[in-house]
Amino acid sequence: MSVSRSYSPWLAAMLCALALAGCETLRVSSDYDHAASFTGYHSFAWLPREHHGTANPLVIQRTHDAIQAELAARGFTYSENAAAADFIVDFTIGSHERTDIQSYPSPYVGPGWWGYPGWWGYPYWGTEVDVRQYREGTLSIDVFDAHSHRPVWHGWARKELTRSDIEHSEAPIRAAVAAVLAKFPPS
Repeated sequence: MSVSRSYSPWLAAMLCALALAGCETLRVSSDYDHAASFTGYHSFAWLPREHHGTANPLVIQRTHDAIQAELAARGFTYSENAAAADFIVDFTIGSHERTDIQSYPSPYVGPGWWGYPGWWGYPYWGTEVDVRQYREGTLSIDVFDAHSHRPVWHGWARKELTRSDIEHSEAPIRAAVAAVLAKFPPS
C-alpha cells in the first residue's frame, strides 16, 4: 500500500504527536521482603479501610477494580474472607503539584558582530532558568502476608498527569496498575 503525497504531511504530524506522547513516561518500581516466600500465594483479600485524599470517588473505585482484575488475570483468586486469603492487598492513589527548576548556561555574544576580534565578538556565558509546574500522580500497591500481617511487597508508579489523564482516568489507572503488578510476585 502506498501513501499519496497529499497525506504525507498529515502522516508526519501524527507520527510526531505519537512520539511526543511517548515522552510522558510512567516510572515504576517495587520493593519486597527478601525473606518472604511468595510461592504459597494463591488467593487475596482487601484490607478493609476508607480511602481518603481524592476528590473523585470514581478514581478509587476504578483503581480497586483494576487491581482486582489484574490480580485475577495473573491467576490469583479473590476471597471475601480475609482469614482464608493468602495475602491482603491495599493501595494508595493521589496527586500533588510539582515544580521542576532547571538552570543551564546560555551563550551570549559580546557587543556586536563587527569591530571586535573574531566573527562573534567576545563570548560570555550567562545562566538561563526554566521553571515548570505540573501535577504528578502516584499509585502505590501494598501486599501483606495474611497470616503474619507483615508487609511483604510494595510497588509504585508515578507519572506526570495530563488534562486527559485527569478527565478520563480509567485507561491511565489500568495502565499504571498493570505496570506495577507486572513486578508481583517478585522473581
